[in-house]
Amino acid sequence: MAEHTEPPINSATPVKERDEPQDLQGFLDELGNSREFQVNGVDARKGAEAVFCTLARRLSDGEDLKLLWSLGKGGIGTILGACSIHRGPSHAKRMGRAEFITDVADHLRIPTDQAMRVLTAVFTAVRDRIPDDEVAAVASQLPADLADLWRRPV
Repeated sequence: MAEHTEPPINSATPVKERDEPQDLQGFLDELGNSREFQVNGVDARKGAEAVFCTLARRLSDGEDLKLLWSLGKGGIGTILGACSIHRGPSHAKRMGRAEFITDVADHLRIPTDQAMRVLTAVFTAVRDRIPDDEVAAVASQLPADLADLWRRPV
């Protein structure tokens, strides 16, 4: 039979509450714990920023704002909203899958094959957190081969 023990009395100063919303931290933890990020030594926030900034360059002004609101302006959306691309006029730029992946790779300074893995991890984590109609709306603005990657369960 197990002995009953009292929990230790903790007289330490409580840890300051995080400024970041819980859902953002969960998102970053999911990315940071993924094999794709660990193998490449990519920081979760920097990887998400690289993918979000590149995605923001591809989406229309209205669609990137809808995605930002779907992600939560005070949560994961803060990473998308922090992208400097959002501080200027319309930025939508046609780019195919190869250019998209190359932009992410350049941003993170990793090979394109590794950037593809990071991109897939971020797309999966984002897609799992937004409504299906928003997944479809974003996919409609991507080239077919990239839209498939955005939509496809991984």
